[in-house]
Amino acid sequence: MNGTAEIRRFLVSRAGSGFIRFVLVSAVLSAGITYAFYRFSIDSFIANKSEEKITALQLVDAFVTNYSSLRTELQADKAPVPASFRAHSIELFNKARDADKVLRLRWVGRPGRFIHTAPTDTRMADAIEAFAGVSNPRPHSDFLTIDGERLFRTVYPSFATQQSCVDCHNKLQPDQHWQLNELMGAFSIDVPAGPFLIGLFRQCVGIWLTVFLTMGGVGLAISLLHYRQLAEREAAQKRIEDSEQRFRDFAEVASDWFWEQDENLRISFISENEVSRRLAVTTANQVGRTRWEIIKHGVSEEQQREHQTCLDARRPFQRFRYQRFDRNGELRTVELNGKPVFDGIGMFKGYRGTARDITAEIANELELARRVENRTAELRAVQEELLRKERLSLLGQLTATVAHELRIPLSAIRNTAFSIAELATASGLKLDRPLARLGRSITRCDDLITDLLEYARMRELKRVELQLDAWLGEVLDEQKLPEGIWLKRDFTAPGVAVSLDPDRVRRVVINLFENACQALAEVDPAEAGRDRLLTVATRETGGVVQICFEDTGPGIPPEVLPRIFDPLFSTRSFGTGLGLPTVRQIVEQHGGRIEITSEPGQGTRVLIALPLSHALAELAA
Repeated sequence: MNGTAEIRRFLVSRAGSGFIRFVLVSAVLSAGITYAFYRFSIDSFIANKSEEKITALQLVDAFVTNYSSLRTELQADKAPVPASFRAHSIELFNKARDADKVLRLRWVGRPGRFIHTAPTDTRMADAIEAFAGVSNPRPHSDFLTIDGERLFRTVYPSFATQQSCVDCHNKLQPDQHWQLNELMGAFSIDVPAGPFLIGLFRQCVGIWLTVFLTMGGVGLAISLLHYRQLAEREAAQKRIEDSEQRFRDFAEVASDWFWEQDENLRISFISENEVSRRLAVTTANQVGRTRWEIIKHGVSEEQQREHQTCLDARRPFQRFRYQRFDRNGELRTVELNGKPVFDGIGMFKGYRGTARDITAEIANELELARRVENRTAELRAVQEELLRKERLSLLGQLTATVAHELRIPLSAIRNTAFSIAELATASGLKLDRPLARLGRSITRCDDLITDLLEYARMRELKRVELQLDAWLGEVLDEQKLPEGIWLKRDFTAPGVAVSLDPDRVRRVVINLFENACQALAEVDPAEAGRDRLLTVATRETGGVVQICFEDTGPGIPPEVLPRIFDPLFSTRSFGTGLGLPTVRQIVEQHGGRIEITSEPGQGTRVLIALPLSHALAELAA
């Protein structure tokens, strides 16, 4: 299969096409040489055989003439001579030579005037008569086919050159009136030519094959050698083209277009393509100009000086960036890489390099930086959350120990204070105010311990599905609104069901309500020029329900706002610093989120978002 394929490739190649043409020329040339040999052989045969036959005929004719002359000289003309003397003599000659296989000799008379032997065929008769009309006729030789046999015939004219022959013939044919030098007939020799022609044909075929095969072999050898040379040359050319294509592919992948500068640092070549044309980088507007005549944006004076120094030093450069507007008026960033070019003797010839539109890459870099920053922030938040939980764990352990150790003496103090109050009453002592202050302190310490335990120990939720607006209204109804503070209800989520732990979310509502009231209590309406207003609103949006507490209080200072959810952080002297951390803990435990925004002198806004019942079910599924 490989040999057949190789032969097919050879035949369709230029060397194979040339070999085929050479074979055709060889066949024609061999045929010409063979035909020339054939004609030469035929002509030689005719010339040789004709001379031999004519010589024989002349000898026979001379014999007959000489015989006739001798008879005249010896006065033997009165002796009878058979009329068929010549014919019988020739028959004897033929028998002696086995003429059927070698040759047949005849003396033939003219048509209608013969004595013994008439012409054997019309061609012979025509040849004899043709001699009569010529003053000096020449013998005639020709190839012909008689009764399916190829013969070579020579016809030699016979004239009455002796008066004795004329007299003899007139005696035999008194009605013919023969005259001296008149054509009396012809000698005819037929030689079988079939073996000669067959042999000649075989010789011609052999010569043709020999010449053709010799020339074809030489041509094939030359063609094969040429084919191998062409194949090697084409393979080398293909390797060069593949190498060039590989380099071009690498260069095109690594860049958008190519450029060249001459020894004067003027642009001499731009490989235009769709990218370069989109950025209006074309031969028409850049060739013949320096880089600084083209660059208008994105390069500072310092960068320009550094790049020019690099060019003056004939050093290669990379990642030189500038900006230009594209056809749509969008500012794009281009990056250049270049390498100096020197001739064989080290003379500087210019620069050659690549260019790329890296606008998308810069955008990707910025996006990647943003994602890294966001991810870093997320990791930082997770780390902070882990630290917070670790602190909570430590706080829980500490709180449990402290609660156990403090509540026992607090109980003893409370019982002692009760006993002192009874003794003071019985003795008529006025200790109500100190004892009341002592009771409040004991209660405050007990509440602090409760808050610590509540924050440190996250108990499991006891969810109940309820109507948010109705439930929230009931909780607000239970709260005592301080004098001078107005409450506005803006409920816009009627019938919206949520799944929550009523006791824990109640603590959230109460804590936010009390914080807002405490903040509003610090505002003097006369000085602020506005009412002390607390607005509580609800709204359903995006699969969540929002509860918003917004007051017109003094707001939270910017330096305090980032720490308001830190445990034990408080700006009040009597605060525990666990209120808002506990609120966020409860909200997040319900799968929600809490956001606090504040502007000093304008108020604070607390937004709580809780998932709806169906969204919570989908999340659980």
